[in-house]
Amino acid sequence: MNTNEAKFHESRRAFIIIMHHTSLPQNPGLMVAPVNNNISHEQMLKCVNFYGRELQDTLMKSPRGYCMNGELCVYQGVSGPTWELVQSNYKIVQQYMPDLCALFNLNDNSNMYLGVRVGEVGTVWERINKTTIANFMHMR
Repeated sequence: MNTNEAKFHESRRAFIIIMHHTSLPQNPGLMVAPVNNNISHEQMLKCVNFYGRELQDTLMKSPRGYCMNGELCVYQGVSGPTWELVQSNYKIVQQYMPDLCALFNLNDNSNMYLGVRVGEVGTVWERINKTTIANFMHMR
């Protein structure tokens, strides 16, 4: 991990909602990076023994993101120019929203983004599909 990448990762707090399609754990669950830690989503998953296809499938299919400066960014994907939260995963993210709000001190008026445009590693990628948490909670 280069210096810029480490600084970016440390400036935000990452999370992953592990979906039921993976073998670990059997039920969906929320993984959250420690405060002031530069761990990447991939590294978080490797810490709980996700490797190879399971790692790639989880990054592709499971919602993940970060909170930075009081704003939440949620996405999924590993390839292509944009990584967006797919509509079929809205419900699972909505189920974890009370936990995310409590962990990150967010409220209904907090901004939320439902995707990113892939950019240079170590920079804040352009966040897209802006909404508020209250609006997102009503999306289907």
